[in-house]
Amino acid sequence: MVISSLNGDAISRASLAESVYETLLEAMIHGRLAAGVELNEVALAKQLDVSRTPVHEALRRLVADGLIKAHGRRKLCVAALSHEEVAEVYAMRRLLEGAAAERAATRMSDDALAELRRAVESLAAGDGAVDWAAKALHYDIEFHDAIAGACGNGRLRDDISRYRLLVRGLCRMTGTLDNLRDALAEHVAILKALEARNGRAARKAMAAHIDARLACVLDKHTSTAKS
Repeated sequence: MVISSLNGDAISRASLAESVYETLLEAMIHGRLAAGVELNEVALAKQLDVSRTPVHEALRRLVADGLIKAHGRRKLCVAALSHEEVAEVYAMRRLLEGAAAERAATRMSDDALAELRRAVESLAAGDGAVDWAAKALHYDIEFHDAIAGACGNGRLRDDISRYRLLVRGLCRMTGTLDNLRDALAEHVAILKALEARNGRAARKAMAAHIDARLACVLDKHTSTAKS
């Protein structure tokens, strides 16, 4: 089990527990902590060069998120999400991000919309480039972050960020060129609704986008389970 140690500058900007949480989550997303791996609080604290308290808090949060399962009184293991659990995460995204898109339609600035439009057109024009997939994944993050940031509700924005972190690894797992092109077209549909200042249409387009991404994830999830 290899996890990068925490950076001192990062710790100064956030609580230790938050830093440990994000470090462990990133390790899960990128496969350095695979499903079934047992997590030891003492060993993690030593590897990350922190006390046991922030590790304990981070593990508690990951258990609450369903990313770590408790076996018995002390044993903790990285969870393998079931179809039902994946669907539940995406159902929360549908509710939260649909609401954010509806609110953002009347709150997002013209400049912010213009920037999203420039970025999506640049991405579409560059299709075929060697690094296009990486740019498409980066745009996906920026696109959803921009909408969440413009919704005018800090708690809603924070919850969206949490659930998007949970699915980041799943997004990378399904990041084929065809899927990324489909997602880009879905982003364009959302953007058109935002530009029209049509909250209902923006919510509908966002829900359709998340439903489509869930279908891809479940299809990949099934294929992986059979292999």
